[in-house]
Amino acid sequence: MCFLNARSLHKHIKDVRSDLNYSSTDVNIFSETRFYQFDSDDLYLINEKYTLFRYDAPQGASHNTRPFGGTAVYSRLDYYPGYPYCYNKHLGVEITILRFMLISHVTIVAVYRSPTVSVTLLCNAMKDTLESLSSKFNIFIGDFNVNWLKNFHNTPLFNLFIRDNGYRQLVTCSTTDYDNCIDHIYTNLPEGQITFQIVETHFSDHKAICALVNCFCVP
Repeated sequence: MCFLNARSLHKHIKDVRSDLNYSSTDVNIFSETRFYQFDSDDLYLINEKYTLFRYDAPQGASHNTRPFGGTAVYSRLDYYPGYPYCYNKHLGVEITILRFMLISHVTIVAVYRSPTVSVTLLCNAMKDTLESLSSKFNIFIGDFNVNWLKNFHNTPLFNLFIRDNGYRQLVTCSTTDYDNCIDHIYTNLPEGQITFQIVETHFSDHKAICALVNCFCVP
């Protein structure tokens, strides 16, 4: 499963189609898609193996420009009944909830926080989401726009996920071209049941963060 801030998937869909990292992954999640609500799904298909689920950010005041946000999920796994769905209760924080038949005991939460939104509001959104989940094991993956490499930046998320809920943050290296770590993976899966890797991406200033989950792990 890979997550990438694509810096306009609308602009870079051809790059994604030609990149084997994305055409060979079970689940791809992209933020900042910049899809317009009237765009056809056909414009953005990767190949016939994937189903597309999308949330298009609301149009801004100017109708001459595309919205800056938006989330898209490409999956070749069967979804668990009732999934996926959006949980966008907090303005400026995009939350997409995923669950798959293959690993039905794990919920995946894709997150994108606009840099214009306060970290306090982000933490409120994460706490609200945590309380809403029914599964024992969860993975939060996404662009949190909080630099994990600076303690005074990451303290609120550290306290929420690690201190208060017993999660781990897997990504501790740079995830952008600017030597900061703003793309994170939080999980309470036992060690050995999930690993991660960073994938370089030539068309975005973000790197993709990829979670490899052992689908044979015991629920």
